[in-house]
Amino acid sequence: MQPLPEKRLTAIGKNLQSIRKRRGLTQKELAEKIGMTREAIAAYEAGRSHLMDTTLLDMTVVLRVSVNEILGLEHQTAEIPITSRRWAKRMAIIESLPESVKKHILRTLDDVIKANTRLSIFEDG
Repeated sequence: MQPLPEKRLTAIGKNLQSIRKRRGLTQKELAEKIGMTREAIAAYEAGRSHLMDTTLLDMTVVLRVSVNEILGLEHQTAEIPITSRRWAKRMAIIESLPESVKKHILRTLDDVIKANTRLSIFEDG
């Protein structure tokens, strides 16, 4: 198998960095979740290192994306970008809660939004 051209490694690294930031994770946080060092994540994102298959699979689980998204073979799933690290961390915590608690949080959030906006349509109600 021929090595990937440097340009391709750089593109993969940029995809990885973009996805990581969208998920509200620092390099260190991602590294800890998959049992690596921050420096290793930085090297992948800079296109200086090749991703091993197992590392790539671990990243897809933690980042909740497909291998194809990291490799740039398909467009990223349509989703509202998370720009606030604090918001992303809270969302990750909420995702780990029991379903009944998540439903309660969603109802509360809907009530706050309804009270502060003119929008009255909530599809997931």
